[in-house]
Amino acid sequence: MIAYLDNSFLNRPFDDPEIGTNKLDSEVLSFIIQLVGSGQLNIVNSSVIEYENSLNSIAERRMFVKEVLKQAKSYQNVNERIKGRADNLVTEMKLSPIDALHIVAAEEAKVDLFITCDYNIVKKYKGKLKVINPLEFLNYYEYANK
Repeated sequence: MIAYLDNSFLNRPFDDPEIGTNKLDSEVLSFIIQLVGSGQLNIVNSSVIEYENSLNSIAERRMFVKEVLKQAKSYQNVNERIKGRADNLVTEMKLSPIDALHIVAAEEAKVDLFITCDYNIVKKYKGKLKVINPLEFLNYYEYANK
């Protein structure tokens, strides 16, 4: 199984654990990191993740994301085809340009799952890629491994 983790999810451990599902999402990220470390799950890094991470003004967050992504088995660069498809998603599905780039990079990398804490992406994206939140990942993983 291959997953693309977007920056909203990768940064979840730094969000206030008293708000909403932040604590549970953080625990799911820890579980995913364990799965990656044991070879049960692969993750993809991308130039989109790296670019967005570079904009984070908090060094601790930037370093954490970099460390997690060192475990990625593959890397997806943005090319003209990805940019064009992302432009279409912005128009068709009303995704933000950066979210559309994340989605198309994940599609191009042929991942099984796109995991995000951005519920707008989950709600707006209507494509072939399985876009889920961290809690949905637990159900998906459990079902896939029965």
